[in-house]
Amino acid sequence: MTKTAKKIIIELAVLLAVVLTDLATKYLVFYLFEEGGATVIDGVFSIQCAQNYGASFGIFSGNKTLLIALTFVECAIFAFVLLFRPNTPHIFRFSLLLILGGAIGNLFDRLAFGYVRDFISYDFLYSMFKIDFAIGNVADIYLVLGVFVLIIYIFFGYREGDFSKSRGTLLRRGTNAG
Repeated sequence: MTKTAKKIIIELAVLLAVVLTDLATKYLVFYLFEEGGATVIDGVFSIQCAQNYGASFGIFSGNKTLLIALTFVECAIFAFVLLFRPNTPHIFRFSLLLILGGAIGNLFDRLAFGYVRDFISYDFLYSMFKIDFAIGNVADIYLVLGVFVLIIYIFFGYREGDFSKSRGTLLRRGTNAG
């Protein structure tokens, strides 16, 4: 098996794991709590089943077609980069996989149910800081984590030439890429 084939299999496994953990947790929580909820740690974290007809914090609520279209475009761009720019840095690719997986999980909900299933309530933000934060899901955690990893890469890992098509080829030939 070639190095490229191994990389593709690993990345597909990561993407699949992200999507499946999101969908599985949504299914389990909504199956177990049926539109209800439960306190997990008082004042810190609770489960509250909610239907989000918008995006983050309910913005664009009621614009399902727009949200689906934007998500499809985002997914297509990220998939294109992952498929056709194989020499991009691993941490950059990992961040895109997290963002793409989270987007696919929420897109699935919008297509299947007409809304996104949210259930994670961050109670500590209100109890400690009086911030009434939105309810989220595992896909949202992956999206935020992916953006965070991308920011870390941009500030601490990015090097000029990271995105040139011949990046890997030049280095393998022993030519200085910088």
